[in-house]
Amino acid sequence: MTRMFPVALLAITLGCETTARNAAVGDTAVTRAAATRDSIPAATTPPEPADSMSIRLSAGGDSVAGGTATGDSTLPALRTADISTPAGDSTAVRIEPLGPQRGGVVLASVAAPGTGAPRCTWKSEPLPCYRNGDLIRAIIPLPADDPGGGFVLTLDASGVAARRTIVIGDRDFGRQIVLLDSARYALVTRGKDIARDARAIRQVLRAESAEQLWQGAWLDPARGRKAEGYGTERFYYRASDSSRVMNLSPSARTTGDFGADTTTLGAGDAPSWRHAGVDIALGRGTPVRAAAAGMVAVASEYVLTGRTVILDHGQGVHTAYFHLDTITVHPGDVVRRGERIGRVGSTGLATGPHLHYGVYVHGRDVDPEAWQRIAR
Repeated sequence: MTRMFPVALLAITLGCETTARNAAVGDTAVTRAAATRDSIPAATTPPEPADSMSIRLSAGGDSVAGGTATGDSTLPALRTADISTPAGDSTAVRIEPLGPQRGGVVLASVAAPGTGAPRCTWKSEPLPCYRNGDLIRAIIPLPADDPGGGFVLTLDASGVAARRTIVIGDRDFGRQIVLLDSARYALVTRGKDIARDARAIRQVLRAESAEQLWQGAWLDPARGRKAEGYGTERFYYRASDSSRVMNLSPSARTTGDFGADTTTLGAGDAPSWRHAGVDIALGRGTPVRAAAAGMVAVASEYVLTGRTVILDHGQGVHTAYFHLDTITVHPGDVVRRGERIGRVGSTGLATGPHLHYGVYVHGRDVDPEAWQRIAR
């Protein structure tokens, strides 16, 4: 049954691609991208809450109360893993975290002395994996788009072979209706430009290299602030549509990930993407720093993501930093953990200053919080 949401009762203009409570509606100032390290504005304090907000729906789309619906994308606490080992297989395989869930990431490693090239599979498909000394390591992305269930991982190198069935738990990421003013809504209608940008971004995120460029724990870009929004399905409407009742079927689903996919529209459908990172409320001009050592793969500007930096950390791991005000690195630069790569802004599809931070493994998005727990 189709549910009807009386949006006119909730807000006049709603924000998108930001922690909307900290975004000032109507702030459309754009500073020319600067791929230099000078003339960088001083940081400012995030604006006080304005009339920009989003409507969060439950996973089934059937509960709205007081202008905000239920549905929480917070990463659940880890639980005991359900890992099956075939009879007679005594190979010691380290698998973490315990109890992986959709949106997370699995790190699997096995001792395999020698120099043989490793071969790994996941769901019967080839999975990139790499040798780190006498260890073979596989990093398995569990993007929000993929279902939960039990799946088989195999690792094979230097005479060592292991097969494990890993159960991936389910998780509710929530849904949102986001209303945009005319200028911002115009961005989501630029289908050809969005498709061009998505192809370029996907090509970068799929790059693989054997060398691990980082060492040790990663920097948390949120710095203790609330980071939210990973995996949320977002449906975009014009703010003028708030004068009527909008219908959003419980069966409505997004058709791609923000920034790296186009959106396929049928008659009467709203543009929509699944949010492939987290939004962190920070003031305009706040320095944005590399979460870990890596090489700058992208320092450019795109329709939806605005001024964008993507870092390649090696072994199929990338981080993305969207909506920057200024960029202070160039493609090919090698950066250290904590090195400044830009300043917080609101370029692209954003209604106020904030940092969109994404983590990708083998071209698939994962929850940055889940990666933060096991990255080293």
